[in-house]
Amino acid sequence: MASVRERRRSDGTTSFAVLWRDPETGRQTSLTYDDERDARVAKELIEAAGGHAVEAARIADVIRKPGPTVTDVVSEHIDLLTSVGLDTRAHYRQQLDSHITPTIGPYPVSGMTYRHMAGWVRAMSSKGLAPKTIANVHGLLSAAMSTAVRLGYRTDNPCAGVELPKSQSTHDEMTVLTRGEFSLLLSCVAEFYRPLVVTLVATGLRWGEATALTAGDVDLGARPATLRVTKAWKRDGNRHWFVGPPKTKRARRTVSLPEDLVDVLLPLVAAKAPDELLFTNTVGSQLSSSRFWTTTWTPALDAACRPLKADGSPDPDAPRLTKRPRVHDLRHTHASWMIAAGTDLFVLQRRLGHESITTTTDTYSHLLPDQQTAAAEAANRALGGLTLAFGSEPRGA
Repeated sequence: MASVRERRRSDGTTSFAVLWRDPETGRQTSLTYDDERDARVAKELIEAAGGHAVEAARIADVIRKPGPTVTDVVSEHIDLLTSVGLDTRAHYRQQLDSHITPTIGPYPVSGMTYRHMAGWVRAMSSKGLAPKTIANVHGLLSAAMSTAVRLGYRTDNPCAGVELPKSQSTHDEMTVLTRGEFSLLLSCVAEFYRPLVVTLVATGLRWGEATALTAGDVDLGARPATLRVTKAWKRDGNRHWFVGPPKTKRARRTVSLPEDLVDVLLPLVAAKAPDELLFTNTVGSQLSSSRFWTTTWTPALDAACRPLKADGSPDPDAPRLTKRPRVHDLRHTHASWMIAAGTDLFVLQRRLGHESITTTTDTYSHLLPDQQTAAAEAANRALGGLTLAFGSEPRGA
């Protein structure tokens, strides 16, 4: 829509003109800069703003003023964060490098508007980025813009009110297993890893929490038996693993254990020193989630979903799993079973280590059986005894 043309002045110096047509008047409009980079930045901003004259005038004024760029401000925002770990900080920098700096990063932060933010979101969506990824990156930029306001770089947050794309998936984001489905899947898991899988579904622990447990974290002599979550696997700025505090303050918790799980863990705990990892790989080291997925979980899913006879041919008569849950879905399955058993959501919040009850209700309230029953009864009352006789002639026909 816009173009940059180099022009030679009468005094021998060079200028760079940005040319475009205003969408409202149809007139060709131009802005002139001494620096080609400023002209290129103006061109990109004008195109993102749709070529509107008011926005163009603001852009022209802003570019001529010194000030931090979007990349500068997001980077400063990340540096100023005080409540995130090294792995989270590194993840934010990766988002900055991948999705912000290559597009709007060079632009002056004071010149960004709602139109620019909406165009940036639309461009990410056009590239095929998942709605969740777009929401996460937009969240980082919005937080950085709020920091820019606090630091006096601008007076408002241009990310406010930008509508984000919604997921078009027709499938549930969580997969919940019945007890029969879980038993079928468990029978296909390598025996060495079955205690871990049972622990995940019986406690709702996150992977990083469960695999960071030591034998000393488990008290099988208590009534009821418990395990204490005080740590989880983390990554440092170089993506190296280390054991650190759990995800949030609420994630530090004590979880009671069912008796069946006590029987599973008893020989495992008895064979280890208090400071030894409870769950490891087959050589006694940290259990990698990616390797577990590749070498254990996926083969178990394949075997459960496509049972075979001894000769390797499909067995149509064997029970089969029709779902392909993630390892994290064992946490959702645990929550589902607890709710079905009548567990209060506030109790479930503490057990799962959610920082807010809102997270628990937003994630699991649709599973509450009493609410589903009440809704069905309310719909029945709303019908007021009306019956629909399918196939009969409508009245007045």
